[in-house]
Amino acid sequence: MDYQFDVVSYDKNIPANIMRLDLSSDTHKTELQWHREPEIVYVIEGRSECSRNGESQIVEQGDIILFNSEDVHLVRPADSRGCRLLCVNFSFEYIRMFCKSIDSLFFDTSADPETHSAIVEALQKLSEVDVNSDYAALLQIAYINQIYYLLLTKCVRFKRPGGDPQLPKRDFSYAKTAIAYINENFRHEIPLDEIAGVVNLSPSYFSKYFKNVTQVSFSEYLANLRLENAVNSMLAYNTTVSTAALENGFANVKSFITQCKKVYGCTPAQYKKKLLSKK
Repeated sequence: MDYQFDVVSYDKNIPANIMRLDLSSDTHKTELQWHREPEIVYVIEGRSECSRNGESQIVEQGDIILFNSEDVHLVRPADSRGCRLLCVNFSFEYIRMFCKSIDSLFFDTSADPETHSAIVEALQKLSEVDVNSDYAALLQIAYINQIYYLLLTKCVRFKRPGGDPQLPKRDFSYAKTAIAYINENFRHEIPLDEIAGVVNLSPSYFSKYFKNVTQVSFSEYLANLRLENAVNSMLAYNTTVSTAALENGFANVKSFITQCKKVYGCTPAQYKKKLLSKK
């Protein structure tokens, strides 16, 4: 089964994809993602809980985290204040004009504090650019190029097989296949032996493996993914609680309500009302 990548699109005038995210404290992001392009996230305000290849860390306001190519990751608020983020996806095609081996490079911004601070400063300035002003793209291009320069000259630490020695990484190959299958089929029943069979592992071994690399059990990941989509259905389409439950893989309404109380501390109807009251 092929891995399911996020496809990153670019403004043709800017050598990176720049996104600003405003995540409220009610954001409960479940679905892990990965893509070919490295990504760097700058926390403009608040604190962010970031998961990278199964390991979580808190990124404080004014700091960054870098996800290398195909790192399995997600970002969400770390506390009730929520957080604002600047996310920058690299453009391999652009960087390749200067570095032919970009596809094989990995980066580490933590080894050199001075370089780390310089990248943070560039991202801070990038976050402050008024995108509606004339020639804003010129400033964005300047800061992106500065970041690329720092990464390529100071932060290359290891390569894929065939290059320099690798930094040990967790094996996410089975997890990626399993996650892609779950994300495509969560609206239907997925028994443990079925998902284990997808990756040709025994059910008991798969359970231990999945929790080890994602830090959450298979059943909990599946339940949270169903919860996230059911709540979104209620908000976007005014779907009833029962319809949202059954259309998003819950066995019954009771299991939907139980999972919602477990995660959000209230029923789906109460949670919907809470979210709508903030708009």
